[in-house]
Amino acid sequence: MEARTVIPSMSTRAPALRPEDPRLVSQPSTIQERAGVGRRRVALVGAGWIAEAHARILAGIEGVEITLVCDPDRARAEALARRFHVQRTLASVDEIGAAEIDVAHLLTPPDLHEKLARDLLERGIGVFVEKPLALSAAGARGLAELAARRGVALGANHNFCFHPAFVRLLEKVRAGKIGRVEHVRATLATPLSQLEAGAFGHWMFRAPANIVYEQAVHPLSLVHALVGRLESVRTSLLSTRELFPGQVFHDRWAVAARAQSGTAEVHLAFGARFEQFRVEVRGTDGCLEADLRRNTLSGEGKTKWLEFFDAFLASSRRGAMLKRDARRELASYLGTTLGLSGQDEGFTASMRDSIEAFHHAIANRAEPPCDARVAAEVLEWCDEIARAASPAVPPKTFPEPGPARAGEVIVLGASGFIGRRTVEKLLGLGLPVTAVVRQAQFLPREIASGVEGGRVRIVRGSLEDRASLERAIAGARVVIHLATGGGSSWEEVERSMVRGTVAAAEAAIKAKAERFVYVSSIAALDTGGARPIEDSLETDPRPEARPVYARGKIAAEKALAELHRTKGLPLVIVRPGVVLGAGTSMQHSGLGLWVRDNHCVGWGAGEHPLPLVWVDDVAEALATIAGHPGKGLDGKALNLAASVPLSAREVVAELAKVTGRPIEFHPRPLALSQAMEIGKWIVKRLSGRSADPPSWHDLAARSLRAPIPSRTAREVLGWKPVEDREAFLERAVRVHRRP
Repeated sequence: MEARTVIPSMSTRAPALRPEDPRLVSQPSTIQERAGVGRRRVALVGAGWIAEAHARILAGIEGVEITLVCDPDRARAEALARRFHVQRTLASVDEIGAAEIDVAHLLTPPDLHEKLARDLLERGIGVFVEKPLALSAAGARGLAELAARRGVALGANHNFCFHPAFVRLLEKVRAGKIGRVEHVRATLATPLSQLEAGAFGHWMFRAPANIVYEQAVHPLSLVHALVGRLESVRTSLLSTRELFPGQVFHDRWAVAARAQSGTAEVHLAFGARFEQFRVEVRGTDGCLEADLRRNTLSGEGKTKWLEFFDAFLASSRRGAMLKRDARRELASYLGTTLGLSGQDEGFTASMRDSIEAFHHAIANRAEPPCDARVAAEVLEWCDEIARAASPAVPPKTFPEPGPARAGEVIVLGASGFIGRRTVEKLLGLGLPVTAVVRQAQFLPREIASGVEGGRVRIVRGSLEDRASLERAIAGARVVIHLATGGGSSWEEVERSMVRGTVAAAEAAIKAKAERFVYVSSIAALDTGGARPIEDSLETDPRPEARPVYARGKIAAEKALAELHRTKGLPLVIVRPGVVLGAGTSMQHSGLGLWVRDNHCVGWGAGEHPLPLVWVDDVAEALATIAGHPGKGLDGKALNLAASVPLSAREVVAELAKVTGRPIEFHPRPLALSQAMEIGKWIVKRLSGRSADPPSWHDLAARSLRAPIPSRTAREVLGWKPVEDREAFLERAVRVHRRP
């Protein structure tokens, strides 16, 4: 697929200020920012993961104080505020007054940027927006005009323009080291964790063009800095996949363009296996290449020497540049680890310098280096490239679900890896199903077919919204709780996984459901010993020695057991083993520690059989539990693991064989892993950083040595999972074979 656009000739303005440009401090500005003198009060609008990076950097800028955090998820806002000692939180931008805030850092999803920025600017509040500034160049220009009219600062966080490797490249280009720039080539090949996890409800997947504004802004901002405004472009779509029915995702793009000061090629690969982020510049007298992933710069130029010696010099000088940068990066890492210097790897440095440059500009009454006009020109690139994308599919509309039907089975987390197959199995038993999902625009095929046939109701809900849970669960006969919840800190896990699960259980009690099935994990068990683990409500007796995910599962199980004991919750706990099959990542943590997506370090020698289970067998068990008569399962815990004669080493070897990739398993004795973890812990403590001591108990549990017979599922449900070695490999592992 290919699209070509020619942009009409437009008058050009003076070159944009660059991050290191001395004019940043001295040039007078038409923006008279009132916060330029004295304390500058900052609001964080949005409390997602990027907000923590902003907060940490802002805390180190003199004269700046974070005075409030704003997010519709009040619990998330309060958690961030506590971590950075911020006194006030709000749920809506409408509550922010110009009298209390000078500048807002806008850190929300991209589709909210333009509206929220406009609301803040209208009130006379300066705004610093995470990329993209808007979802069109026209929108960015409108914001620029509004900011100028209101006399307040507006900037975009094109942080990679401040990446140390790119700044070094710009300095050499400006100094004329490679002559006049003729051509730029940029490559962004990046993995996407959301794509790998099947989180297709993320904004960047909701329309085919969204990925350009979410990810391509990074290399395009660098290309723009080198060759200026776009004049014409040809875009080719190299690869496309269907995520869910009707949901198209273009994962590889090729762009060829003519710009104000040269030509350019851009290669974009989203969900790439091998990560790259490079910018190459060819001039009339040399070339330069910045590797933003490795933070290195290399290049070559013309010399006076004969060709044979010129070739030797070119390679040796390029090698010397790379060696110098490699030594600097190693020294920086060691200095950071030992607490001798601040963190200065490429991304962190780019974020710090971008944010500091914006506030430095305000303090000196200068235009921000990446102001709205620069952002609009970058968005012109985005707009024209995005035209090649397939048309966005109009959001699907579903009828109001209406009241629950007789025998309704409610599935929380229905669109997930196990959930979608569970819905399919339930429909196969002729049971009415309600799928509770966060986003209903695109649905897995297993659910979509049921909706079209009128057998599946769709209800929007989430663990963090108690009211939506109660609406979704009203009238249920059975509730199957597959929504994981989670987070990187115990505070987040406790809020979503534990309290969210309790809220779902209490809604089931209120609805007088006959059965509440909580899908936990064998991570809640002590799986490090040699004795078989029989089915029971007992969990790992040392949750404090386990990571937050396992602790969350243990805490959720205990809270549910208490509700069963005190309030009669009709509870069944199900703990699947290492679940494999089509739709899950090859890099399952049950196989080992994946230090790269093709290098797996074993939790030991990797030679003992693992508690593996095919995803369809888990779904079959859940559907059988939903339809099982009587109360014989109430208060029971069922472990679900098949007895497949396969070790981690063998599974990884099979993955290498069927994918044709160099996927390797590296056995490592647990004692050596523990010694390495102790060494890291000692270094952290010596550098003054707090850190929990490494847990041998958790390391042993990760090895999954304990046999799991799963007797209750076999004897009570008649569960017969796939256990033949070849049959299991075919269904659960070879599904990853190379097309």
